[in-house]
Amino acid sequence: MVWGRRRRARRWLDGWEQVAETALPQWSLLDDRERARLGARVEHLVRRKHWEAARGFELTQEVVITIAASAGLLALGLDRDCYRHVKAVVVHPKTFTSHGVRATHVRGVVTRGPQRLLGHARDGRGPVMLSWRAVRRDVRHPERRQNVVVHEFAHKLDSADGLFDGTPEITDRADRAEWVQVCNREYRRLRRRPEPDPVLRRYATKSPAEFFSVASEVFLMQPLALEEHHPELYRVLCGYYGQDPAGRERHP
Repeated sequence: MVWGRRRRARRWLDGWEQVAETALPQWSLLDDRERARLGARVEHLVRRKHWEAARGFELTQEVVITIAASAGLLALGLDRDCYRHVKAVVVHPKTFTSHGVRATHVRGVVTRGPQRLLGHARDGRGPVMLSWRAVRRDVRHPERRQNVVVHEFAHKLDSADGLFDGTPEITDRADRAEWVQVCNREYRRLRRRPEPDPVLRRYATKSPAEFFSVASEVFLMQPLALEEHHPELYRVLCGYYGQDPAGRERHP
């Protein structure tokens, strides 16, 4: 079984760059060093994580590398082990249903009803679950500023310290204090804002955890717009993620 997984990983990784070039609108902006680093992230995810298809779906190179490349790009400036709590990636062909108790948009109110999902990664050490239909839609329409892979893997980064609170692992006390101050202020402003924000969609107001994941999507998908409208938020995201996507776009 181990040998079978290794052969499958080698098959997926063979020529991964061609898939990543199609999947990532940022590919042409990456220099050789960044592409090599991305390759290491992709290989780590493909070889070290358990990949599973749900409901009769089939894992292909396109599916696996598209997901691994998006998650790898988010982690380009982070430690290789940043996704240590991601044990498995489960890919559904389309939206899937979650059951059980969950929070609602109303503070203190929960529900047990079924929920249709495009992605899910809120179970601590549980798997990242994704709808391939949603992943492919985001690849084909980057102008939507949404990326379900980035969103769910950002949740895993957020929960690395055991909490889904919108604050990922930041070891430096001063940097962490600044992160909390800036993100709390931006989150409160967004919740009070009567009209739609130019870049952050309304879903970001659901909780600090969703704010972080939505902001992470825009950080990669529309960095110049985020830098223009939320410069302090963009700055602390640059500090945490160790990369400057807006700088890449200004100086391709």
